[in-house]
Amino acid sequence: MPDSVEPQERPLVTLIAPAFDEAANAEALVEFFRRVRAGHPDLDFELIVVDDGSTDATGRLVRDAAAPDEAVRVLTLSRRFGSHVALSAGLASSKGDCAISVSTDIQEPVEVIGRFLDSWLAGHDIVWGVRATRADGRWVRNLFSRRFSRVFQRFSGLHSYPAEGPSQALLSRRVVELLTRLPERNRNLWAICAWLGFEQATISFHQLPRHAGQSKWSTADRLKLMVDSIVGFSVKPFVITLVLGLLLGSGGLIALAALLVVGLIAGSLAGWGLVLAVVFLLAGVQLTVFGGFGLYLWRVAEDTRSRPLYVLRDP
Repeated sequence: MPDSVEPQERPLVTLIAPAFDEAANAEALVEFFRRVRAGHPDLDFELIVVDDGSTDATGRLVRDAAAPDEAVRVLTLSRRFGSHVALSAGLASSKGDCAISVSTDIQEPVEVIGRFLDSWLAGHDIVWGVRATRADGRWVRNLFSRRFSRVFQRFSGLHSYPAEGPSQALLSRRVVELLTRLPERNRNLWAICAWLGFEQATISFHQLPRHAGQSKWSTADRLKLMVDSIVGFSVKPFVITLVLGLLLGSGGLIALAALLVVGLIAGSLAGWGLVLAVVFLLAGVQLTVFGGFGLYLWRVAEDTRSRPLYVLRDP
């Protein structure tokens, strides 16, 4: 009699949705999850909704809509920590062979999840999702966001970071485990993913209008993410300050020397020119000192972030 063959476990896919005051979208989010699961009967799914300190009944309504489905879980944070921290909490709690971030307001088509999974099954550890078109109509803010993404890509040297700005991503299990070991508090989660490396791919999609309500992603949230991104991944502002200080200081010193020579030859000094040269010299010295201290502080910050010195592709 032949030996019995153990049934092979199906891959588990985790969907993670950070939510802040999204009670109006709770039922639609659970329905979105069910449609995704129904479209991929060969895979197992779980949905983790991270309630980021909501002031409404978001968490309760998600549980009510999902009951008695144990594949849907709600993590409730004690206050609002921000979407990237909420995503980090979801990743730490995930059990899947890969994890996909999804928007609580259902702005991505169901078919996008299948495209993420196809790219993952093809061997990519990180699959970026970028919006080919946006549905909110705020073209000035969107243009600024795209410009910042391009500037950040150049300043940080993270060439795999999508220049269009990522809206979501799929992360393989090994990327998730590496992310959960990194202790950075003020984080741009997507920049850290780009820094980790591995095989990466990008898919684009046309964003759908929000199912209900308004975006809770404020201008202050965007500015904080921009500051966290630049401070966490680029030393170039300090380098630029140092170079500018050296240029100003050198120019001021040359101008001061030239004025002194002219004054000795002509027998009189141009008072305003001398003052201007001294101002440039002092400004240059200050910027040089500031840039130099900045470089030292950057080195200290690099050590306190506790990022690994390197990451093995196949440990």
